[in-house]
Amino acid sequence: MKISCNVIRDVLPLYVENMASQDTRDLVEEHIASCENCKKRLEEMQTFEEIPVDTDIAPLRNIQNTLRRNKLQTIIFSVMVTLVFAVVTMAYLTTPAYISYNENAVSIIEKDDGTVLLNFSEEVSGFNVTEYPAADNSGYVYDITTWETVWNQKISKNNLENTVLNPNGETVASIYYYNTDGSEDVLIYGDPKTDGSVMTLPRLVLSYYVLFAIGFSLICGIGLVIFRKNEKIRNGLEKIILLPISYVFAHLLIKGLHSATYLAERDFYAILLVAISLYFALLAGRKILKKLSIKKTKSTL
Repeated sequence: MKISCNVIRDVLPLYVENMASQDTRDLVEEHIASCENCKKRLEEMQTFEEIPVDTDIAPLRNIQNTLRRNKLQTIIFSVMVTLVFAVVTMAYLTTPAYISYNENAVSIIEKDDGTVLLNFSEEVSGFNVTEYPAADNSGYVYDITTWETVWNQKISKNNLENTVLNPNGETVASIYYYNTDGSEDVLIYGDPKTDGSVMTLPRLVLSYYVLFAIGFSLICGIGLVIFRKNEKIRNGLEKIILLPISYVFAHLLIKGLHSATYLAERDFYAILLVAISLYFALLAGRKILKKLSIKKTKSTL
């Protein structure tokens, strides 16, 4: 019986691998002796070389670098969020609770050499002093206030030592104690330097920074709408707009809805530290969310 080429080709792999019986091998050899096509097919199978193993490790390195970047971004995000919570917590614990004037809060000690000392009670954990020349050139006028904090009350007592008010020998004309409840300043040393009552008001400089940040955010938002189809400009604006947004949120975390402050420098630096931490946290979070969005899009295709 004549064996067809299809049958021979079906058993050729077994023949090449020496897995066929001797009878099958005899049939194959008999057939290819008279069939050039099957003989050629056998030769091709016998000379077939395995595909060489790809030794290029560049793709693996790219995957490794991508995983490393993702891990680093996650670490940065976690560290920045932790730093934000830490700064906000410390800001809360050290927020001044201003003490209304009483004779026990602070007392004045005048030495023979003209040095004036401030003596604070145990409840006082901090104080602020400003000075300016008296209008009649009789010396300097000093405005002081004191406060306590949650940190000082609950965690660690920080008893203030006597503080020299005029270490450079300035002439102390008068000392006023200013309250932060809207009441008049109290003269606690020297002669009054004004004809009427005096009231120290808080500074509003922080409100200007907030308004600037809000305005800058709106400008960036308008830019995002205008250039929404330009990926390069849009990505740049998305990074820039996070900066003023971070400042606004930092202000809310430190000062709430109020901008008035008697310690503008202290509050500003606290807000700035939180804003920088928030900014880098938002940048890392933005990259993480974008990658998750890309993976989700690919998985749905």
